[in-house]
Amino acid sequence: YATGASIKDLVNEALIVAMRDERDSVNFNDVLKAKLLKSVGPPEGVDYVERERHAVAVHEACHAVVGYRVRRRLAIDTATIQKSEGVLGFVQSIPIEERFGEWRSDYEADIMSSIASLVGERMFFGGDNSDGVSSDLRMATHVALAMEGLFGMGSTIGSHAAVLTQAQGMPIVDGTDRRVLESELGRRAERLLNGLAERTEQVLIENRRHVLAVAHALEAHRTLSGDDVVSVIESILETKAMTILQFV
Repeated sequence: YATGASIKDLVNEALIVAMRDERDSVNFNDVLKAKLLKSVGPPEGVDYVERERHAVAVHEACHAVVGYRVRRRLAIDTATIQKSEGVLGFVQSIPIEERFGEWRSDYEADIMSSIASLVGERMFFGGDNSDGVSSDLRMATHVALAMEGLFGMGSTIGSHAAVLTQAQGMPIVDGTDRRVLESELGRRAERLLNGLAERTEQVLIENRRHVLAVAHALEAHRTLSGDDVVSVIESILETKAMTILQFV
């Protein structure tokens, strides 16, 4: 979905990356670094202590594995634990095809991918979790409120948009409004989030080895392409399949 101009800009940035390393050719890793520069800015040039590096890697691996399992309309483009301004790491996805509408199952998959960080951190770190999940929870709450109050994808049919004027806007999609979160709408959204958290936990339990494998790859390389992430996950699947065949 990139334009010719944006592709040219990316390749030029990759060339600059290669030149800084005093090389006269561009490799795919240069392209990955260029994409990160364009999306989140330059890295801060700092490194995590060992425990935090592992925690960030597990955090992002949970996003990646759950996204791979449940987000059918999106493909993983990049996963990184490279610290940049405002982010410790991220998993970026891109659409597989051009679409103009979303379904309830799509939004549920988005929420599961977002809260995978919280569910995963608690699973792998004995019930503990970091404040790095805050933006993930904000996004998940935003979507859950819209599903329950606007999109007809919740436990009721009526739309909150019917009682709002254009000047009032759509305050229910702001998950930080305490009045909304403490309302019946907020409680319905919380029930939706809890149900999806349980589904997310089951996905992570079933894919524990895949999460640890992706996390290990991120700790070793910091940044992975989407193809790399998929290869790590599918290599675990192939190993499991071979092991099963040996006992048949």
